[in-house]
Amino acid sequence: MKTVFTLTSAESRRLIAKAVVSMPEVQKAWKDAYLLLAGGTTNAFIAQELLNVRSIEPGLCTAGISTDGLLCVTAPESRKSFPNVFLKGEPQDKTLTEGLNDFNPDTVVIKGANAVDMQGYVGVITAGFDGGTVPRIIGTVTSKGLLLITPVGLEKLVPSVQASARALGGATHIDYSLGADCGMYCLGTTRVVTEIEAIRQLFDCEAHLVCCGGIGGNEGAVTLAVDGEEEKIKALVDYLESEIKGEPPVKGNKGTCETCRYRFCRYYQKKSEELPAWMKKKGIEK
Repeated sequence: MKTVFTLTSAESRRLIAKAVVSMPEVQKAWKDAYLLLAGGTTNAFIAQELLNVRSIEPGLCTAGISTDGLLCVTAPESRKSFPNVFLKGEPQDKTLTEGLNDFNPDTVVIKGANAVDMQGYVGVITAGFDGGTVPRIIGTVTSKGLLLITPVGLEKLVPSVQASARALGGATHIDYSLGADCGMYCLGTTRVVTEIEAIRQLFDCEAHLVCCGGIGGNEGAVTLAVDGEEEKIKALVDYLESEIKGEPPVKGNKGTCETCRYRFCRYYQKKSEELPAWMKKKGIEK
């Protein structure tokens, strides 16, 4: 039996979050070890599911962000994250590094991404001056063989993450940047969870991406064709309608140009009256 449906970006995040939380390795880490959540919008959905708290606002739970027509970095004072470190299901007043250093072989680390390809590579944009989260975790994760999970929607699908990372090159190789100047990590040792893996995890059905995008709220949406046994397909459809469809879009949280640190951005430290007309039309003068 086959079903076809479209998921908005937010609906995909909800589906992926539910699948990640249901993974046996995540359940074991939640019970017996550390579960470490990096910041990010998809991880905010995962935190909602783990804590059963929908008041967590995904748009406020990230530093680097793609919003309002550009890559940007949120103002630190605007961020309101979720607990990032859990030990046996209890929030801890620790950093990700401290959680990793208290070594447990069942610890699981979850970090989102900005790009994914069908070869299993993920790309993480880095616009921070110290490289962000990845360098703080990747050494311990890889040397100790810990499970790193990357929840990422197929709206972020690219032909090749390796080629994307090479094309960006990093800030010193960018002459004009309409937004934060950035580089990209290319990671190939993470367990990727897209909508395809989520549907396989939750319903043991095989999903295929058939088209992307749209208008009127379907920007970033993905359409999937899913094959499976009749009982499983019917369960999937019921689940989508009761738990996934109708998820509200994630609000943006653009940084403030006038106080921005990214001096190679074209809008670096410009006052609202100095910003281009296209920003003013979108109502993002800050």
